[in-house]
Amino acid sequence: MFKHIKDMEYTVRVDRPDPRFANLLLEQFGGPHGELKAAMQYFSQAVGCNDPKLRDMLQDIAAEELSHFEMVGECIAMLLGPTDNVSRDFSAIHMALLPAGPIITNSMGAPWTAAYIETTGDLYTDLASNSSAELRAKLIYERLLQQTDDAGVKDMIRFLLSREESHNFSFLQALETLKGTGTDANFRDTEFTKKYMNLSTGAGDARGPWNQGNGIQYEENPNEKYGGPAAYGQDLGADSKGEIGPGYSDSTRNNPQYTQPKAPTPNVAGQEKPVH
Repeated sequence: MFKHIKDMEYTVRVDRPDPRFANLLLEQFGGPHGELKAAMQYFSQAVGCNDPKLRDMLQDIAAEELSHFEMVGECIAMLLGPTDNVSRDFSAIHMALLPAGPIITNSMGAPWTAAYIETTGDLYTDLASNSSAELRAKLIYERLLQQTDDAGVKDMIRFLLSREESHNFSFLQALETLKGTGTDANFRDTEFTKKYMNLSTGAGDARGPWNQGNGIQYEENPNEKYGGPAAYGQDLGADSKGEIGPGYSDSTRNNPQYTQPKAPTPNVAGQEKPVH
């Protein structure tokens, strides 16, 4: 249940109309990283969340995002100023012609779409996506700060930017409680799980914790080593299907550099190796 609380979360002040900046601010009203997207995404995730604690967090943050949507819309309307009689070169003419206020588009006029919403039902994936969404929104606000000298508007943007940081922190902390679950679970540990494939040519291959240490194996020439069909180990039983059907021999068509490994030596009766 929702109530209309007439006091806004944060008082919006605008020193003077600025239709040009009003148009830029539409990015956070109806854009892919804006407040409406965030509210709808977190609400959608909350509906499908069976963890009562995380559901509560998602609903709280979603509700606050709607309050931010209200703030941005109010600011846009104030920046537009009176729209009953505007000049031909009015820099936000599309808003003056249509609703005389903010429209649910981004700053380029593309309409808001539910395609912006990312929800999978996997809590680890969704919270990681939410954290990234908050960082993208923060980045937009930082860039918007560079486009206005209005003290009141800058004050509101700094508040919103701080709240994006707060939400990002909450999502990151919630992620810590889900380590080893969902898509973070190591559900398919193969020889390829911790390989880094060096697919660059020439000098300057960079090394760091993303491709060394932590059990990572660095493959210098993966195209030569793995040019044929990938093998994920022995089958569980003699009758089980392999990843690739028997008799596959098209290993040179796609990668002429690949050398077909030698066929294993047949077992001698009485010296069979155990099947794992």
